[in-house]
Amino acid sequence: MEQLTITLRPGSVPVHFFRGGAGEPVLYLHHLAGLQGWEPAIDELATRFEVFAPYHPGWGPSQGLEDLDSGLDLVLHYVDFLDALGLDRVHVVGHSIGAWIAAELAAIRPDRVNRLALFTPIGIWDDAIRGEDPFAQNPLRATEVLFADPARRENLILRDGTVDPLENYVQEMKDLKAAAKFLWPIPDTGVIKRLPRIKAPTILVGASGDRVVPPAYIPIWKANIPGSEAKTVLDAGHLVNLEQPSRFATIAGSWFLRPN
Repeated sequence: MEQLTITLRPGSVPVHFFRGGAGEPVLYLHHLAGLQGWEPAIDELATRFEVFAPYHPGWGPSQGLEDLDSGLDLVLHYVDFLDALGLDRVHVVGHSIGAWIAAELAAIRPDRVNRLALFTPIGIWDDAIRGEDPFAQNPLRATEVLFADPARRENLILRDGTVDPLENYVQEMKDLKAAAKFLWPIPDTGVIKRLPRIKAPTILVGASGDRVVPPAYIPIWKANIPGSEAKTVLDAGHLVNLEQPSRFATIAGSWFLRPN
């Protein structure tokens, strides 16, 4: 695994990303709470693929959030990122806000996406289903709502073993602030209108304990993406990659290895 930076165009801020593994290229677009380093789920996925895991602009060490005004800007950012890396077509696994952007990328630039895996996707709102607002939580326990078991936040986000827990707490706040620029107050992004344009074989994955994107949203996504399939991961909340990393990697990896 390498932690790298790349500049997309002269004068632009660098993109910070992880790269590891070998095989067909996979672009991993992270959830609203950011990357927790080279996560176990990514590490397992990298046993079969070459994985590129960038920080979204404004998350972690990456800058450039002030230059983005919409989800479309994020999509174009990742088109530029693929161009800068010389990657023509990739598998894409998107998680949470990353799933929304992955879906938009597949709808707007179907030529760049081979197969698509969307985990706990944010972007559709239904008043009959609703969902917890991740930006309306107690600031001292901001991301507990993202876990099926809130106690897991302590070890999986605040105490990752690499930096002081207080630094992780501050970073947690910064990452949620970045996410709020695109998802607050109600995360209805209009993506449902563009989902039928997706041509990439797609799997949608919900989590049984997800309070932000309840599993009842998954059939809505499935109904609007032609030919898509769906699964539910048990004993996991919105951050299924942290609570069930092996299951996350197995579902995505098996999907990407399936022939078109």
